[in-house]
Amino acid sequence: MVLQNKKKFYLIGTNANDIGDCTLQAIEKVKHATLVVLSKKFDSKFLELLENKKIYFQENLSTKNDIGLWEKIFELFKSSDIICHLIDGDPALDGEGLQEINFFKIKDINCEIISGVIKVINCLNLNSKLLTNREKNSTSTFLKKLDKIKLTRIIDNFYFEKLIIFLENKDDLKQMKSFFHNLSPNKIKKLSIQCEKNKNLKNDIKIIEDLSTPSYIIIENHEKT
Repeated sequence: MVLQNKKKFYLIGTNANDIGDCTLQAIEKVKHATLVVLSKKFDSKFLELLENKKIYFQENLSTKNDIGLWEKIFELFKSSDIICHLIDGDPALDGEGLQEINFFKIKDINCEIISGVIKVINCLNLNSKLLTNREKNSTSTFLKKLDKIKLTRIIDNFYFEKLIIFLENKDDLKQMKSFFHNLSPNKIKKLSIQCEKNKNLKNDIKIIEDLSTPSYIIIENHEKT
């Protein structure tokens, strides 16, 4: 039987391709963990950080990061007191981080989210390592869930500089395509649209249907004020 009140679960966000993006807080939590779960796509340097830790690759536990994986991680608490799950991106914005934390809270496990790198930031920053250029880092508004009413209000009033919309599935992609088709040509001219991988969509909205999910759409406002 798992004694939940003595167990700790950390959901840690970082950049799977660059261990340098691991925050000091994340490294500290990993040091105290007895077991770490991460994807095989993580850079090999992460394995050096995890030396002397029990390591489980999430692909060996489940094909998807969903309740099937979380159930397997929960079973691992039978032999471990502190478990870290490393994910690529930020737990609150990328993937199912909030749902994962809620799963373990229901199981009465002590949980904590350690914020990480938001994957779309590199695109916003034009893939530059410097984050101090104000012209490249204007105010950004995030929509975690596609809300067409809120999106319409924002676009109609042009009260944003960069609008970042998280598209969770193919249905979200189709809704975005429909939304842009219903915009007037005058509004479209005042916007530039690109996806997470810095590919400019221009006015070819059909390409949205071909994006992989989950993904981000970035809308930049060029309205002259």
